[in-house]
Amino acid sequence: MQAVFAATGADTVQDWLRTDLPAIIMTVSGAYVLSRFIAFVADQQILAVKSRNPDTGDLSRAATGAHRAAVVGALRWGLNFAIIAVATTSVLLRLNIPSSALVFLGSIAGAGLGFGAQQMVGDVIAGIYIISERQFGVGDIVRLGPLGIVGWVEGRVEEVTLRVTKIRTFDGDLVSIANGVLRHNVNMSRDWSRVLVTVPLPRHADIEAAITMVNRVAADMARDPKFAEMLIETPEVTGVENLGESDVEIRVAGRSLPVQQWKVERELRRRIAAELRHTYASLKGDA
Repeated sequence: MQAVFAATGADTVQDWLRTDLPAIIMTVSGAYVLSRFIAFVADQQILAVKSRNPDTGDLSRAATGAHRAAVVGALRWGLNFAIIAVATTSVLLRLNIPSSALVFLGSIAGAGLGFGAQQMVGDVIAGIYIISERQFGVGDIVRLGPLGIVGWVEGRVEEVTLRVTKIRTFDGDLVSIANGVLRHNVNMSRDWSRVLVTVPLPRHADIEAAITMVNRVAADMARDPKFAEMLIETPEVTGVENLGESDVEIRVAGRSLPVQQWKVERELRRRIAAELRHTYASLKGDA
């Protein structure tokens, strides 16, 4: 009798090794290959958005590309989660674990998820709102927060999934933020950006002549092909901004393409400074 049971057990093990074990190996391998393929396709799509020309004037295409990359990141996360769930269920069934044990394991997993997944569920729901409302996408320059003692985080969006958003700061740090804690966000890459430059002048300076000179410098820069494509509205003096004890400040304002305002402001300051230096040198020479 023992020999019969031993033979039956050996046949069962051999059958399992011939059928179930190869199926488990194929399931795990297939899940891994499929997840890597999905990651490869998603990375290619995201890289295509990141490599788009930042100086392009096609704002609608840029916004659409950023949103598409965010959707790709969310789909990647969701598909990988589904693949892992299906593969795990298939492997457990192939292991022929008794149903009572599966119920016990399911109870433990359910309790763990009930306590540990509350925050993750909140992150996923917040991620769905971020993507569906097109608050920001991959490649956008954003300011997110406030994040506890860290405060606001500012940089370029590297990746958006249903659970986290990854930001590359201007210092080069990669910051991963759970979507559930993003209470406020400022998108600096939409439609247009404001160009603001403050020019200090001596109290004894001819204000009207200075305003005319600054407007001329701004108009000349707007005709420069290198900067003309960045400008939506030619900068001009809006008036006197501040009266100090020793100087007067006038403000120059205009509009540029998103994220190009810093380039425009730096060049405008350089040209105004050069013109003021030339003017003051001429006055000293005349004196």
